[in-house]
Amino acid sequence: MYNTLETIAQRLTSDISHSLSKCGLMFRIFSRVKSEGSVRHKLEVKYASKAIKIQDMIGIRIVVYFQDDVDALALYYSVGDVVKKSIDEFDSSTFRPQRLNITSCIPAEMTEDFMSALPEEFRDRVEPTFEIQIRTVFSEGWHEVEHDLRYKCKDDWEGCESYSRALNGVIATLETAEWNMKALFADMARHNFRHSNYTAMLRNKFHLKFRSESLSEYLEDYLRNERNLAEAALNADRLIVVYTILIHKAEFDLTYDNLLFLINRIEMMDLDLMAMEPEDTRLMIDTFLNS
Repeated sequence: MYNTLETIAQRLTSDISHSLSKCGLMFRIFSRVKSEGSVRHKLEVKYASKAIKIQDMIGIRIVVYFQDDVDALALYYSVGDVVKKSIDEFDSSTFRPQRLNITSCIPAEMTEDFMSALPEEFRDRVEPTFEIQIRTVFSEGWHEVEHDLRYKCKDDWEGCESYSRALNGVIATLETAEWNMKALFADMARHNFRHSNYTAMLRNKFHLKFRSESLSEYLEDYLRNERNLAEAALNADRLIVVYTILIHKAEFDLTYDNLLFLINRIEMMDLDLMAMEPEDTRLMIDTFLNS
């Protein structure tokens, strides 16, 4: 039974990893299947009403490096077979990590195997869904410590409100570090622009995993001669660019050249730059955008 559920969890993880890798996100991904004991406890204690069903028999956690990657994935998971989505809103009066949780349907081709793999006593109490949790690296680290050493040990913290508040304060420090890191790379990208280092500008602006070392020299030269176009690339909306790569099904070869050509196609529309696309690149981008 659990071997089948583990296999389904691995397939879901592989599919998600492929999508995130295609657009160059820096991430780690983990999966788990609820144990029989955990399911039984949840049904007896939390979900005593038979009207409420378990939706997270399979759980997947995506840990990304930057907060704006959480924003991109929140947009991406707002469409498709999403049953429920929740994201913590920032609250100026409370220290806590921002969390994005999505409940999504098990793909149709896996549903029968998923339901048949459940113990018979649970089948009418479990939905054919799985949960995706998305965190930043900093948030994930704090959450793991807090979960194991405070949430699971509430009695230890009785009468220790000052320590509890101090632990909450750590997440505020980490959140500030995230903002500072984002601002640092944005400043670096603008510095690169001022010094006509356009490969570094794209690297620090988009902070993705590229499949090439640099822009081609002819594109570097073109941007040096067309400073307004280079600045437009610097000011491109990263969220829209990453989301565009995520939602299209065809493969996209994420090189520096191809990213520049894609930004041009979806934002700048410079005809001379379009004319510089090699034939195979033009066909790849056309196929990608039409997928």
